[in-house]
Amino acid sequence: MFIAAQYFRPPFPHQRFFEEDLKLMKKTGLTALQLWVMWGWVEGVPGKYNFDDYDKLFELAKKNGLKVVLSTIAEIHPFWIHRVIPDSHMVTNMGNKVISSCREESNVGLTPGGCTDNPKVLERMGGFLEAAAKRYSGNKDLIGWDCWNELRWNVFSDGYVCYCPHTLKAFRDWLSAEHGGLKGINEAWKRRYASLEDVLPGKTFGRTYTEMMEFQRFLTKRAAVHMAFRYEKIRKYDKTRIISAHGAGPSINTGGGKNEQALSRGNDFELADKLDGIGCSHFPFWGEGFDFHGFGVRVEAVRSAARDKVMWVSELQGGSARGGIEVHRSVTPEVQNNWVWNGFSRGAKGIIFWCWRDEVFARESSGFGLAGNDGLAKERLEALSVSCEKMNEHEKLFNGYMPDPAKVGVFFEPDTYYMKWAEKGNSIDPIKSIEGYARALEKLNIPYDIVESSHLKYLKDLKVLFMPWPLIVNEDAKKELLSFVKNGGTIITESELDAYTGLGFYNYTGDRTLAAAFGLSDKGRRELNSKNRAFKIGKNKLKSDTWVTPLHLEGGKVLAKDTAGNVLAAEKKFGLGKIIALSTFCGKAYAEAPYTDFENFTASASKNAGVESFFELKREKDANVQWRSGVSGGERLLFLINNGKATKITASWQDKKQMISLSAWSWNVYIIEKDVLKKL
Repeated sequence: MFIAAQYFRPPFPHQRFFEEDLKLMKKTGLTALQLWVMWGWVEGVPGKYNFDDYDKLFELAKKNGLKVVLSTIAEIHPFWIHRVIPDSHMVTNMGNKVISSCREESNVGLTPGGCTDNPKVLERMGGFLEAAAKRYSGNKDLIGWDCWNELRWNVFSDGYVCYCPHTLKAFRDWLSAEHGGLKGINEAWKRRYASLEDVLPGKTFGRTYTEMMEFQRFLTKRAAVHMAFRYEKIRKYDKTRIISAHGAGPSINTGGGKNEQALSRGNDFELADKLDGIGCSHFPFWGEGFDFHGFGVRVEAVRSAARDKVMWVSELQGGSARGGIEVHRSVTPEVQNNWVWNGFSRGAKGIIFWCWRDEVFARESSGFGLAGNDGLAKERLEALSVSCEKMNEHEKLFNGYMPDPAKVGVFFEPDTYYMKWAEKGNSIDPIKSIEGYARALEKLNIPYDIVESSHLKYLKDLKVLFMPWPLIVNEDAKKELLSFVKNGGTIITESELDAYTGLGFYNYTGDRTLAAAFGLSDKGRRELNSKNRAFKIGKNKLKSDTWVTPLHLEGGKVLAKDTAGNVLAAEKKFGLGKIIALSTFCGKAYAEAPYTDFENFTASASKNAGVESFFELKREKDANVQWRSGVSGGERLLFLINNGKATKITASWQDKKQMISLSAWSWNVYIIEKDVLKKL
């Protein structure tokens, strides 16, 4: 367990601050600092590595009793990369050579730099990674590595990349392996290519889905291959320490953006397969940001990908954000401490603040400092020292803590992201749909897993699975999902289950093998109107979104109809389990405008499936309290995070009950001792 702050992004801060800053870090109670080991800085001259700054900081860390996390920034390339490797430039989808430049907040190298599908670029990058690992793997004060920062590789590419000859070859080789050569590609894509050289990636969104979806899938897989490359280069010299990485956000939120395809930075679940741990960045007070429920969704999504591996809160907002000559909210100490304990309650083993001092470069200058100049640094550090003291006092207990296993899942199918991006250039619809169910579960404090379609090992441990925006389900997942329901699980699926193939071809109703296995079909899409915009299931009135598809569930029970007699919701027993089918996208509707009836529906579906928690907690009306519980060794812990006014809750467990008073904006950890909840 550790709480750290990012400290060095060369050449900032200046060495004159090192001694004073590290002393204050230690005084505050931090246990570590993070250093950016940047390729563009370390190898300023080809073949010559200069680690002097880092050596100095390791010495000072040891002197002050601090540990170190090293973040290898291999994606910011040396200024010489294109001169030494002339054919290393990336190429955009419009055929333009990308001219690399300094990144907006970095001063010491080029981005996006050379294409790593070029073997000469990859060889040079590998040399840097090995040099860093060789130099510091023997240092006893090293905690571990963050080997890829926010999974960046195409920042400031000025277009969709990469379409250089090296990437085109890699894409065609991958396609050929996936489909069994040109003949298999023609059969799968329904084309008549004469040569593999004629096969091209999709150019941009808004065209035929197939080649754009395949290229996105290739980029996702390529990220996992590259992650393995980074991991292996460091593991060659460091045989024991954690090697982690982190994205700018969890995969369920990465639906593409400016000059970036959906999931082009990789899929957390696939990346975690190559690592010892994984995390992501969290800046809740940057711009509109996100609330505590949104923070919880992000952490749970990463924890779900990590599963039995280590999960870090890899970047947590330190001070007020910046994005140019502008200002954002100052980070209050109470809110910041609640972020910390929210992360720990969900199983995080490390918190790394971004960053210690205010930034100095370009768009991020004057911001983000935990000890920065936004007016609240003194109060933040004083409050954080209390958290650090508590963590250090009970380090063994917290280090062994594991949250209670979830019994509820929310399905994540990357193929739906690819198809929606191929259509619109973003994946907002599936993102909002997943977010809706996850946020409702957050509001209800029901633990859940994000269940990725190719990682279904733990599906058998769940009781209920929500399937938002299920227009595509990959073939392997279909078998697992059928088995899940036959063996007693409950699936709640939204509209048009299995309506498209993974290559973006529309399935007629009779060709939807998963839906057909359940006896589920529909009568096609209908516009929303006053008759179908909302419908009742029991006492709960649910809101429709996008469209409705009137349902037929063979042998099922009708749960809701519109006034014209169209079935809008139905349920059916299937084996030992049950399927509930909805004709629309209720999760998306909730994400855009939360309401109580959807939460009640989600809670009822979970309870009816047999989902129970060790603790039952009752809040006062309008109380904004989050909680998680779990075990550490033989001890049971309860984390309570109050994000609002002073309130009371009643905790019940087994045959015990206890009233707990919570002060405003507070965090508390309790342990059961002699049948009583005792505050640590």
